[in-house]
Amino acid sequence: MSFSDDIRRFATKTTEAHDKIARVATLELFSGVIKATPVDTGRARGNWQTAAGSPATGETDRLDKSGAEAVSEVEAKTPAGAGQVTYLSNNLPYIADLENGTSTQAPEGMVKRNMDRVQKMVDAAIQKNKV
Repeated sequence: MSFSDDIRRFATKTTEAHDKIARVATLELFSGVIKATPVDTGRARGNWQTAAGSPATGETDRLDKSGAEAVSEVEAKTPAGAGQVTYLSNNLPYIADLENGTSTQAPEGMVKRNMDRVQKMVDAAIQKNKV
């Protein structure tokens, strides 16, 4: 084994770990936010939209009480690797109010609490995947 072979293996292993951590963290964060969104008609959950490159604009007519359709969209539209920005958008006029605790179903909101939870998971994954 040469030094350059060792460097190539290291680079490959590092890239694979980075890609895996980025995708898993994105899926976990986005699906957690969707599932934590309060449900009445399903409109708030259904309006979570996933897009790579730039955020989605506008609202959808999707009613998704379970969040399954929105989570499926997350899985389908989240890139396989790191390096591309993926957005989760909800353009309903009252989504900020829900995030700020106006619903008894989600008094701690949806986004911040899931960001805190996923950050702990990412920190653990980074420790586990040190190369």
